[in-house]
Amino acid sequence: MNRISPLKVRVFGTCRLRYRYQYVDKEKSRVKPRLRPADTAGSLVHRVLFDFFSKVPEHERSRDKLIDLFQMGWDALSEGYHRVPGVEVHHENSLRQLSNFVRTWGLEARPFMVEPYFQHEIAPGLLLFGRVDRIDEEPDGTLHLIDYKGGTDADEIDTSQLNLYALLVEAKLERTVSKASFWYLDDGQTWTMEFSEEDKRRARQDLLVTASEMNAVSEFPPTIAPHCGFCPYLKVCDFRKQIAEVRAREGW
Repeated sequence: MNRISPLKVRVFGTCRLRYRYQYVDKEKSRVKPRLRPADTAGSLVHRVLFDFFSKVPEHERSRDKLIDLFQMGWDALSEGYHRVPGVEVHHENSLRQLSNFVRTWGLEARPFMVEPYFQHEIAPGLLLFGRVDRIDEEPDGTLHLIDYKGGTDADEIDTSQLNLYALLVEAKLERTVSKASFWYLDDGQTWTMEFSEEDKRRARQDLLVTASEMNAVSEFPPTIAPHCGFCPYLKVCDFRKQIAEVRAREGW
């Protein structure tokens, strides 16, 4: 069975070299990802939002409770993490993100699902899997996928992952997905797209093409661009010197 996820598709389309590091070489243990301190803080914020909406009784939900959950998680991080230079910046940034969340989207919602994991044989021999940050139910009974983003509203938005999540959720739950949103925690902005049947048909077709390309790929060239600065394989990348040169020249 060929297993594929929206993240795997995105990585494949962004940089073939990262794809090789993350998926092809993974079993050989040739390279290991190195998360940035900001990644750890971002994961904690996601976990706190999950715990808040899935475990805290509605009558106990408040801004103070949300911040308390974060602080407990922060205190539980390793001593090594707390000794990282500048780590307090990530602490303050995370608190600001949670405050933005409360101010912009509130705490009264009753999500239909929080971080559900799905897998479904989307085509013969092709298993699509993934986890959605949150699913809300719209007044008309359709579903709304929500993806928390740690940054700010981007100028260019890649909707390919959202299309695949819509395919997966519809196939598994047999419910219509009508829209999806990115919630940008750094500035409290919201970006929303509505799905058409044509969007879903095209996403399915593109997925089948991409899965075929993944099975046939033999060359893994790098794509040097600003996304390299956030890549967990930057420190071990074979092209890190070239990346540093381009980064200095272009200012990203």
